[in-house]
Amino acid sequence: MTPAHTLSTAWILLGVVAGALLAVALPWDSSVLVAAGWVMLAIMVFLVVSSLPLLSIGRAVAKPRVVVALFSLNLVVVPLVAFVLSRVLWQQPELQVGLLLVLLAPGVALSLTTAKQAGGDVESVLGAKPLLLLGQLIVVPLYAIGLTGGVLSFSDLPPTFIVIALVIVVPALCALVLQALARASPSFATLRVTLARATVPSIALAVMVVLWIRVPDHLDEVGELFRLVPLFFSFLVLLAPLGLFVGILASLTFSEKRAIMIVGAGRGGVIMLPIAMALDADTWGLIPLVVITQLAMEILGMMVYRSIVPEIVPSDSSPPR
Repeated sequence: MTPAHTLSTAWILLGVVAGALLAVALPWDSSVLVAAGWVMLAIMVFLVVSSLPLLSIGRAVAKPRVVVALFSLNLVVVPLVAFVLSRVLWQQPELQVGLLLVLLAPGVALSLTTAKQAGGDVESVLGAKPLLLLGQLIVVPLYAIGLTGGVLSFSDLPPTFIVIALVIVVPALCALVLQALARASPSFATLRVTLARATVPSIALAVMVVLWIRVPDHLDEVGELFRLVPLFFSFLVLLAPLGLFVGILASLTFSEKRAIMIVGAGRGGVIMLPIAMALDADTWGLIPLVVITQLAMEILGMMVYRSIVPEIVPSDSSPPR
């Protein structure tokens, strides 16, 4: 997604507010609303994945140092930070598991716009995004099970399989077909650009419907979500210097460092939301609200990152090549 073709991600915050208001003022316990929620989530995934260069994974090979930095950040640094933060919530399993699921998931779309606005080399990280998306579906649940010490178990995962297949994999395959057609046909290329403009509204609508569905059943627990705010804030604060440190170790250029810092701090709540919704609602019903809380915090955090990252990494800091 680029600024020229998308609405500001701040519009997603309006979806959060609208969903919360509808859940409180007009609760609607209906299978129609639930079905609409799943449809919106599938459309959201399709539009988000359509913005990724699924046919250009070869880009990642062209800049191996960026790929190493990106994977080191997401597979080593972020899990350590997420694990430490999750210890604060050891007495509240839903919050702990939700925090781990959303923080362990690499960001795949929303942070790219911020990285470009901050002068980051977005092209250097785009090629690795499809790999991160695939890894997210496989590695994140395994990491979450391990880091929770068994609070989340393999027996909790089967309900997510059909959702991963129908709400994530099928829309992703449709996005792949669209990109292949867009390469061969100018009309499909125009269609892809047009659809990109609907990405942010689709996320906002999906978030609104999820809140409308889940909040009425958890009104007494909504206050517990405020415990997550300082933890998600701490994550954003910590990832800036840690991302910079990884970029320095990998000898990246200033623009690549900026991209790694921002993309590393961005998380994959958009893709994790359907998975969170698929978990047993009686046991893990609060997790989708945890994911949305992080998404809202990330949107605010990216606004700050857009301003401070160019100050932290000035354009004259590029190492000699």
